[in-house]
Amino acid sequence: MRAALVTVYVAATLVAATYAVLCRRRRHRAPLASSLALITGGAALWSLAQAVAVGTTSLPVATAATYVMFPGVAVVVAGFLWHTIVFTGRLDQLRRWRALLLVHPVLMTAAVITDPWHHRFLTSVTAYPDGGVTVAPGPLYWTHTAYCYALIGVGTLMSVASMRRAVRGHRRVFVLFLAGALAPLIGNALTIFADLSDRQVDLTPVLFLVTATVWWWAERSGTTARRMPVAYDQVIAALSDAVMVLDPDGRVIDVNPVGAAMLAELGHVPAGTLLGRMWFEVVGPELTAAFAGGSDQQTLSTADGTVYDVRVVRMRTADGSTPGAVVVVRDVTELERLRAELTDQAVRDGLTGVYNRRHLTAALHELAVTADAEGRPLAAVMLDVDHFKAVNDTHGHAVGDEVLIRMAQEITAAVGDTGTVARYGGEEFAVILPGVSAHAAAALAEQWRRCCAEAMIATPRGPLRATFSAGVAELAPGAGVEDLLRRADHALYAAKKQGRNQVVTDTSLALRP
Repeated sequence: MRAALVTVYVAATLVAATYAVLCRRRRHRAPLASSLALITGGAALWSLAQAVAVGTTSLPVATAATYVMFPGVAVVVAGFLWHTIVFTGRLDQLRRWRALLLVHPVLMTAAVITDPWHHRFLTSVTAYPDGGVTVAPGPLYWTHTAYCYALIGVGTLMSVASMRRAVRGHRRVFVLFLAGALAPLIGNALTIFADLSDRQVDLTPVLFLVTATVWWWAERSGTTARRMPVAYDQVIAALSDAVMVLDPDGRVIDVNPVGAAMLAELGHVPAGTLLGRMWFEVVGPELTAAFAGGSDQQTLSTADGTVYDVRVVRMRTADGSTPGAVVVVRDVTELERLRAELTDQAVRDGLTGVYNRRHLTAALHELAVTADAEGRPLAAVMLDVDHFKAVNDTHGHAVGDEVLIRMAQEITAAVGDTGTVARYGGEEFAVILPGVSAHAAAALAEQWRRCCAEAMIATPRGPLRATFSAGVAELAPGAGVEDLLRRADHALYAAKKQGRNQVVTDTSLALRP
């Protein structure tokens, strides 16, 4: 029996020591490697000391080995808590726990070194002629035991809490971690509180073989003790959107760092005082409408021009109740600016910047419906740059483009807010004037013509003066926009035929004064 126990203890020592060395080597690549090395290193010392205590028949050697195993126990427990802190994603708390992790092994070493003088840790150690020892625990032993179980309990609670918050695919990692730690914990409890024999056989180092096997299998299978599991709060913290979790009464129960920073920037509530407040105290007037409204998605603009996309997702349980809501707020100011810019580009002429023909057609149909319903006039002016082919042939297409750009600028400036300017095609432009009769539109077009005729365009061959011809028509009662444009185009053709650089009004209708 004694030889078998020694063999098992030595095997446990070799397994734990090998694992400790392997973990130590990859400490720079895996965040859990250092704590695993500490755990298995302490287990190796514990197992080796137990092997010596069981195998020797010398009382001094057995006593020394018995004392040596307790610093190993302290190291294992400290490593377990360290491992749990890292494993559960609480790296920011590691520095806070570091002193606690170091105090116990240091005090334990001091206690066992000085125990032969005060006997407060072990009151006696009895060795047997055929090997093995029996110890009588003192008050420091029970203090040490209570402290170890307290730390293990804290680590276990942290693991269970993190497992509940972990994403579903990583909960198996926690199960394996807890299963691996459970075996030696049960063995140690049986050793302490159950009278297994008169030699107090310690099952803990033996059962660390189970721990080592489970954690080794976890690594080899890819379930991974080498990687830290992902928790939901880590996922939320990694999001670039502001995320707030509200209880059924609308009280903030969680908020990610981006959300805290956004609300603090809005200046309503300091970042550290968000939790426990009602939503209307936190979000301020900018987002109140989205929270109070019944819509699950809204886009809101603040006074400074910031645009927020606000989505309210109401959580549902299997019984249909609502335990709360998740609110996701995204700053879409730049996205909205780009969207508006793209929308504007889609209705603009790429060269001149005025509206394109497609937008003109759509806008004209809407204006015609309004004009017909209200009984108001609607005029169209068709303009064509005079002798544009000659400009291209003489000065080149670059100068021709400059003429079109300059003409569009002059017309747009002259029209202002009274109408819509569009490039109809080639060197032809169209201006739609709602609420303006043909007579008034012709007078305006004449003003535009004189302004454009006075503008000079610099070219390599010298200054160039560009003019245009124009045709004006008014929407006839009951007629369509195609008829309006056709008659304006006919008037334009008449202006060009009569010598260009002039405005001609369609006479098929009686002119309004």
